[in-house]
Amino acid sequence: MTVGTQAVKAQDVRDYWTPARVARALANEKSDDDAFARKAGAAVSAAKASGTTGATLGLRAERGQVLAADRRQERAAAPAAFDVPEMPVAQKVPFPQNAPAIVVGKILFTEPDGSDHGCSGASIAADGGNTVWTAGHCVHPGDGTGAESFWKDITFIPGFKENAGSPDGYDAPWGKWTASTIVAPEEWTQDGDPEDADMAAFNVTVPAGYTSLSDSVGALGYKFGYGSDWSDVIDSGFPGDGYHRTDMDGYTQFYCTGNAEDAADFNPLDNRLKVDCDMGHGASGGPIATTDAQIVGANSHIETEDDGTRKNDDLFSSDHADNAVAVINRINELN
Repeated sequence: MTVGTQAVKAQDVRDYWTPARVARALANEKSDDDAFARKAGAAVSAAKASGTTGATLGLRAERGQVLAADRRQERAAAPAAFDVPEMPVAQKVPFPQNAPAIVVGKILFTEPDGSDHGCSGASIAADGGNTVWTAGHCVHPGDGTGAESFWKDITFIPGFKENAGSPDGYDAPWGKWTASTIVAPEEWTQDGDPEDADMAAFNVTVPAGYTSLSDSVGALGYKFGYGSDWSDVIDSGFPGDGYHRTDMDGYTQFYCTGNAEDAADFNPLDNRLKVDCDMGHGASGGPIATTDAQIVGANSHIETEDDGTRKNDDLFSSDHADNAVAVINRINELN
């Protein structure tokens, strides 16, 4: 695992995100092809093709969702699973600033060249109650540069929504949670492997007036290492664009529903998840979760034609198996 820290004072990071910088970050999402379309056309990474990766360990980890403190009296037991329709054309989340939608949030970050960018992520059940799950490329370039190259000014904003009447230009009704410690697989930070390693978790600093992230907005559970085929999943995020879409701006939470399936059934080296969902840039890192509110994947990449245009409405996640288990275990050790 690669572990990094965001040493800047939390308030300085919050102050950094002026309305102009947030708008610039969301505009830049649409040009983030190096991250979102990284190796999307390749079935397996170069490391796998050369046989340099190790054998799968078959690790598993599972945890149930955590309800926000003000909802815990509603239901102590795990939610009953339910069927969802096939909905590949993403729809706006009806009540994005209410539970359960607020478990998903906008992630903002700054790259070394000073450019601002955005992703998506979700509060995840972890020791301490202050952890966000996202894609690896939402925290690190995946270029072999190690722990010193995690993005800067990483901030998670649940309930994020544009509001021209707000001093910030957007709503942050549940606070701005800045990253403190970040964990990503070495297969991502060293090799940029999108099949097995485009995932990450980071702990956040609690803003004044709050007790913990999970107390405030709740947290999705997780089910890692249980395969790539899942019936009835919900895929959420804040896309800045989409496949044949003109109504996505990065400020609005959308979701798709349907099934997740093994992206390459006949290739034992490629166990990515594939969901039919037309969300695009900016939705990276958003959770793919079961109706039991457990994360089984995170939006990673799309397929592109030779000219760089999107090929179809398929949206892919890295296989959430050994690496996902290792990330969540390491983040728990750090809490």
